[in-house]
Amino acid sequence: MVRAARRPPLPEAGTLPRPWLRAYPPGVPPTYQVPPVALPRFLDDAARDFPDRAALVVDERVTSFVELRDRVDQLASALHETGVRAGDRVLVALPLGELAPMALFAVWRLGAVAVPVDPDTRGDLFAAVARDAEVAAAIGTRWALASLHAEDAAPDTVIEVRGDEWVRQRLRDRLPRPRLGELRGRGALRPAVPEVTRRLADLLEQTGGRRISSSVTPADTAVLAYRPRARELRGVVLTHANLVCNAFQGRLWVPDIQAGRERVLVTDPLHLTVPLTLGVLAGMLSAATLILVHRPDASTLAATVERERPTLWPTGPDRLPQLLGSSDRRRDLSSLRVIVTGGAPLDPQIAADVQRRTGGARVREGYGLAEASPLTHAQPVYGRVEDGSIGLPVTDTVAVLVDPDDLVTPVPVGEPGMLLVHGPQVASGYWRRDPATAATFREGWLVTGDLATVDEGGVFTLVGRANEVVRRGGQLVAPRAVEAVLRSHPAVRAVAVVTDGDDEPLLLAAVVATRRSRVDVDRLIAHCRAHLPDEAVPDRIELRDELPEDVMGEVDREALCRDLTGR
Repeated sequence: MVRAARRPPLPEAGTLPRPWLRAYPPGVPPTYQVPPVALPRFLDDAARDFPDRAALVVDERVTSFVELRDRVDQLASALHETGVRAGDRVLVALPLGELAPMALFAVWRLGAVAVPVDPDTRGDLFAAVARDAEVAAAIGTRWALASLHAEDAAPDTVIEVRGDEWVRQRLRDRLPRPRLGELRGRGALRPAVPEVTRRLADLLEQTGGRRISSSVTPADTAVLAYRPRARELRGVVLTHANLVCNAFQGRLWVPDIQAGRERVLVTDPLHLTVPLTLGVLAGMLSAATLILVHRPDASTLAATVERERPTLWPTGPDRLPQLLGSSDRRRDLSSLRVIVTGGAPLDPQIAADVQRRTGGARVREGYGLAEASPLTHAQPVYGRVEDGSIGLPVTDTVAVLVDPDDLVTPVPVGEPGMLLVHGPQVASGYWRRDPATAATFREGWLVTGDLATVDEGGVFTLVGRANEVVRRGGQLVAPRAVEAVLRSHPAVRAVAVVTDGDDEPLLLAAVVATRRSRVDVDRLIAHCRAHLPDEAVPDRIELRDELPEDVMGEVDREALCRDLTGR
């Protein structure tokens, strides 16, 4: 019998130097004893200590913490009545409003597992998530549920959300199959889901809204976070402990947060881990008021900031040009104190422009992955910031750069290497994906797949995805960093950058303009030259009506490369 070769062990996290600790600003602890609690404890503590304080604000509608807790209990009781039990996976496909966080906390109250999905997700991908997670129930909009039915992926228990109305139906037995035309358009046609038969009040009246006793433990799974990667659908298994720890890490990174006094702006859907963990969960931990805005345009975003006076804003860097793009320059944005971005590189010039526009908001770049709940690194809020860097590992987090070919040998300071991360926020693996779990999660380390550099002081700078980075003019260039710069141009709606794979690779970009903009390619090139080194400026930019997508709904980069190169 031939035995598989034993892999050499990765570095011991406890033995590695942590030079970044010297750069921690006052008030940020290098380690912290996080209490062993489950996520519903955040809501219960806030309702106990600040019962009348506003917990949620949506379109100027206010829900207090005690009202939020009571509605969560009512919804949890209703879900329990429909048959949802501890350990069940529950698909949550709701727009960013009052019901989205309520549904998540109700699921957690029962000890069930939330599977959050954007309700506007393409129907076949939406159904693929439902099948892969083997969901026992679904809570969603009419459009989302119609997609499930059209793809024959609906669970037995489905609750439709239409405003404040809910309906429980058994789709397999009682829903007619929708006509194809009804699912293709979203104009006058409505999906073939039956009219509401029971209102939320009727359902809750039967259950009485009683508190459901559930012995949820920190080790229990709280979320399956689905992210298309490597053209395979993978659900990241995040426990209550993972998310609680990361919420504390985000909270500790801003040492002057005051419990019961902050206002957190949440503008991105909760299937993304940045708004979920750093917005809703860290906000709930701090008993902050959550200001929820579903897909705002520039004018709505600026008006909301002026009216609701948020102090903290975790978001993607793409939102910042939107804030700057408001036509009304008289809007008062000065309430914003700290803005942390994640998901893409932050343009230092845009960060500086936002700081000036807000009168001093500290705009900081963070880094993370769904596999780490997501936050692992961030620029110090009150300390020295290296432009273009992802900053320092956060509290109780260890990071190391190793040779990408063996993952055992650390690389010298200043040299690019594969980024490994170790900490309590790192997930245990993927849902029923043993080979992928074995490759990505090793001995407590998360193999990020990203190349980075680190300086003597422990400041990390991201280079890019290891399988995408190319060398041009002696410099490493990450196509996604180029995409981030092009996307910051107000005339660009979507963009993808690829290379042709030659020894001296060309950098090729495809751009989709916003609906009302006329794009000038020369101006886009000039925009890149103003924000990128010469090696990273695209050799060619082409305008497109749309970008090709793969089966996971992501840009099909291979197809785009074949199209742009003619190969």
